[in-house]
Amino acid sequence: MRKGKVKQASRVRMSIKSESKPVLRRKPQFKISTLFKKKKSKYSTTRKRSSKKLKYILLPLSFILFSVFVFFSIKFVLSLRENAFGEKEGEIGQVMGLEEIPTVAGSQFIFQDRVEDSVVKDFLSQGNSAYRLPTDKSLEEVESYYMEEMPKLGWQFIQNVPLGSPDKKYGQYWIKEDKGLRIYSKFRDVWYESITVEDAQSALANLVKEEIEREMLMASSEKQDLLPDYPWRIQVPKEYIIKYSPTDMKDLRAVSFQKIGSDDMVEIFPVGYWKAKELDFILNDYCNLKSTEDIKYGVMNSVPISFRDTLGLKSTLQKNENTFVAYTVPNTYNAIVYVISANSETNPLLEYLIENIKPMGAKE
Repeated sequence: MRKGKVKQASRVRMSIKSESKPVLRRKPQFKISTLFKKKKSKYSTTRKRSSKKLKYILLPLSFILFSVFVFFSIKFVLSLRENAFGEKEGEIGQVMGLEEIPTVAGSQFIFQDRVEDSVVKDFLSQGNSAYRLPTDKSLEEVESYYMEEMPKLGWQFIQNVPLGSPDKKYGQYWIKEDKGLRIYSKFRDVWYESITVEDAQSALANLVKEEIEREMLMASSEKQDLLPDYPWRIQVPKEYIIKYSPTDMKDLRAVSFQKIGSDDMVEIFPVGYWKAKELDFILNDYCNLKSTEDIKYGVMNSVPISFRDTLGLKSTLQKNENTFVAYTVPNTYNAIVYVISANSETNPLLEYLIENIKPMGAKE
């Protein structure tokens, strides 16, 4: 080292670490709008996912519950039909109005829409009933069915009278204890009639005898027809004078048949519209129409009858001190109810009319 020179310190490059500036933390500012903002929960996403899952579970569950409700509702309605009409559609039940008589599978009670009518109730209470057959059932199948099923229920078969028998009523006849039963077809319907044991054994031969006597009486002379525009069709002997008379029912006329040289007379009188009232009320209207200050009509008793393919009434009416028989029957051609009556209980023409009269357009 040379004297006089001052040794300089060597420069050492040192990286000087710059100090970072301190972060200034501002105080949070208060804003009114923050009061109304919903705070987001850390569970919000989880809740959304859960609600979606519940949605997919509840919708099918609701549909299933609704389907179950509809199913049981339908089942309840069908059970009501079963209780009301004695059977389910297509199944075997018990004939309404009778005991231990099975129905034909698929048959329907003819008057099921009028069960509450007093005439239908009386018809059933008399031990009668009627069912409409399904289209796939023949009358031969019905006969075979009852031949097989009735003995199982304790019924004893008496006889089977074919259609057109000259001295007996057509149908199957059965007996059980002190009861008799007739099963027969009418206009492709099955009719059930409670009768006595004696009538079942004779196949109602006494009624056939009376009918034959009337037919012979009516066949003893030439016949005459009603006017072509009259709503009933019947031929009556020429010994009867036919008279037409106006009524209060617009263009509808009454017709009477009086035997020449006798007071015997039968009348067909239009009274009211079919199904507008029950038949017994229509019969009361007839009595009111016929009554005057001097002559009073009244109903003594009535019983339901089968008239062609529907129901009618057979009644005993009182005219002052006298009594006579009247039939209240509907005409299916013009939907009018008529009262067919005689002025005596022994007039043979009355029963002949009831057995043979037909509405216009009816099949022979």
